[in-house]
Amino acid sequence: MSIKILEDDWSEYDNRKKKRGDANFFSCQESWEVDYLVNKIKKNYPNISEQKILEAISQCCKTIPGNKPRKQFVECVMSRLL
Repeated sequence: MSIKILEDDWSEYDNRKKKRGDANFFSCQESWEVDYLVNKIKKNYPNISEQKILEAISQCCKTIPGNKPRKQFVECVMSRLL
């Protein structure tokens, strides 16, 4: 599945994430990461409500065990929204 936001610029996320861990993994416990993903989705899909996005993120946090590869996690979230 081709996800538009995965093709977007993630350099701000990557740079901040490199200071604390692997930028290829998404951490549900980090509020800034959740906020970043919400904002990126809202930028590309303004018709999707923040509440729906947060619900999709929450579901994927529970569905994908352990470390969450960013690509897989974003695809999980977007599959629940589109």
